[in-house]
Amino acid sequence: MAQLLHQRDATHKHLGATRRHMRLCRQYPGTRFLVDQIQLPYNVLKDKRAATLKKREQREDRCDNLIIIDTLLDDRVRLTFRRCEEYDRFTPADPVLHRIFPEGKFGHIVNMSLRKEPDAVEQLAMRVEDLGKGHALYPLAKELRTQVAASRRAIGAYREMVKQVKTSEADEKIAQATLRRQYENNYLDARKQLGKMRAERLFPKLNSPPRPVQSVEENLVTEVAPARSR
Repeated sequence: MAQLLHQRDATHKHLGATRRHMRLCRQYPGTRFLVDQIQLPYNVLKDKRAATLKKREQREDRCDNLIIIDTLLDDRVRLTFRRCEEYDRFTPADPVLHRIFPEGKFGHIVNMSLRKEPDAVEQLAMRVEDLGKGHALYPLAKELRTQVAASRRAIGAYREMVKQVKTSEADEKIAQATLRRQYENNYLDARKQLGKMRAERLFPKLNSPPRPVQSVEENLVTEVAPARSR
């Protein structure tokens, strides 16, 4: 019996088996109807697979963007810390470093998870704003909030693309199932209309690779060599 496709099989196996099946059908007369029956689900799965790969690329791109923006957020925190240090050196009577950074350091902020850091930096901006609008460091708060907003947008964009990838993968699974059913129906139709022996010829062996071209060529050389020696 022809080897059919299974749910555990990857998309490339579904597509490869179907492509070979259609090609085999084109080699024999009276089998065009099998190609016509399976062409559409084959094309649909190809499109769904391409869409999934595209979505995965976009997810990677948005992940890269998120990392870049998080790095910029880290840089803004470091800059704020340095500005506080500079301010304290020039105005020792009115130190602000420990008011803005109560722990006296910034490492715990920049080492936070991508999800938690924007909230921590927003609190940092609020402490800067508490200095008052007339304070020399007050403009830092706006810069921090701008970067926090950019980070949250990047996080949202990445999460949205993760959802889209999952949706695309689910659509691909549905297309797999449709093609798999038609592949089996093609085998049943072929047996019904053409007989078992002819039907078996139209479906490739899926668990064993095709014979290597080199071995075929070696056999031809072996067959031809005696003829040349005569």
